[in-house]
Amino acid sequence: MSHRLRLGFAGVGWIGRHRMQALLDAGVAEAAAIVDVDEACVGEACSLAPRAKVCASFDDMLALDLDGVVIATPSAAHAEQTIAALRRGFPVFCQKPLGRSGDEVAGVVTAARTADRRLGVDLSYRHLAGIADVRDAIQRDELGRIYAVEAVFHNAYGPGKPWFYDRAQSGGGCVIDLGIHLVDLALWLLGQPAVRGVESRCFVRGTPLHETPEAVEDYATARLDLEGDVAVDVA
Repeated sequence: MSHRLRLGFAGVGWIGRHRMQALLDAGVAEAAAIVDVDEACVGEACSLAPRAKVCASFDDMLALDLDGVVIATPSAAHAEQTIAALRRGFPVFCQKPLGRSGDEVAGVVTAARTADRRLGVDLSYRHLAGIADVRDAIQRDELGRIYAVEAVFHNAYGPGKPWFYDRAQSGGGCVIDLGIHLVDLALWLLGQPAVRGVESRCFVRGTPLHETPEAVEDYATARLDLEGDVAVDVA
């Protein structure tokens, strides 16, 4: 490759650093700039990319000559930062969720279309070899008519950062953190059918979420009814 992409990395915690390391190892990009409020995270990122410029703010990073921006900050910043980068003309790859609500996500998608720049979201499970095999089997009609899907994601350890438990910063609990992958996979594997109805239950330490609405759920179940009479059960 004659030109390695010069990328700016906003948020270099565990996920951000691993994503940066993968890009560096692949030889497709260089870490031209780094920004994070956590000095320890910045230090670890600089050990991987010692020539990267450490920026004082996200806006300072956007003022640099970059080919794109990678965002892995807390969820509350995703929409605002992605929109700002798109408006400055940068393509963006953002950690999920793209926003904490449908309105936030719609605003980001509109900004990408207006700026005519690429926008990627880290729905990483699409790229697992096993998932690719399942999608191929579905597209070849090897599984016959699919009328039911069961999807479960179990994380026994829970999130590692306090902001995950703050609804204002995270947008929610296990649904937006883990369930988003299950819903995305179900819809993506089935060719993006329309959702006709949803029933769900969310809990916090065994108590219904509506009794403590300021908290974030740690267990949830949902039934999605899709066009074509397909039932998707998520937990």
